[in-house]
Amino acid sequence: MKLNIDCIRDILITVEDNTDFHTVFNYRKENTYPHLSDYSHEEIIYHILQCKMSDLLVDVHFCDDGDSIYISDLSPAGHEFLANSRTKNVWKKIKAAGATSLPIAINLAKDFALAYFQTL
Repeated sequence: MKLNIDCIRDILITVEDNTDFHTVFNYRKENTYPHLSDYSHEEIIYHILQCKMSDLLVDVHFCDDGDSIYISDLSPAGHEFLANSRTKNVWKKIKAAGATSLPIAINLAKDFALAYFQTL
């Protein structure tokens, strides 16, 4: 499957919005999360796995062949990626650069965010 960085970012936003110290995010195949509504179930579980392998998420557990996924929280790297890509201007530049891998997207987010905030 081709990497979709929009899906990655939307997963991280959804986890951030739905977790805290006492609350674990539980993604279910019957997806009702607004940020994830444009993606297929297969696309979501693939990108959750990519986030896990890239250490953007903490304690990811796939249950029932991926029909239910428990995620404890964003990792520090996940928070950093979201912080760096939260500005629309930065996100547009990351997408325009055509990042084809998650490590490249993460590095571009750092570089573009730094450049953006240095001009303020």
